[in-house]
Amino acid sequence: MTTPMGEKKISTIRDAQELVRFFAKRNGWKDVPNIDKFDHLHEELLEMSQHLRYKSEKERKKTAKENKNIFVDGVGDLFFGLCRLANQLDVDVEDAFNIVKKEIFSKYRRNKKENNLIKNKR
Repeated sequence: MTTPMGEKKISTIRDAQELVRFFAKRNGWKDVPNIDKFDHLHEELLEMSQHLRYKSEKERKKTAKENKNIFVDGVGDLFFGLCRLANQLDVDVEDAFNIVKKEIFSKYRRNKKENNLIKNKR
């Protein structure tokens, strides 16, 4: 028995990217670079960040917990959109992650703190 495309649980990044590729093809979408996908990802990030902006660390934790559905949906949309963008650019997301993972681990190997653009309120 065949299940609808969106019902199969994804277990790897590569599976997710392939599902998005199949979905696009089924809908007649071309996998060619498209600046709109960058804008879409930017909009998704802005939608989530507006819920946390200008809040203290305590307030951000509370907001994230109380509005988890917003962030689950947002992260899911971002990942789907990222897979779509990667397909348009002919980039394997899993390979790209494994490349930058090494660079990031090396850069922060001495417990260097993350840079935060917005300082915490005290």
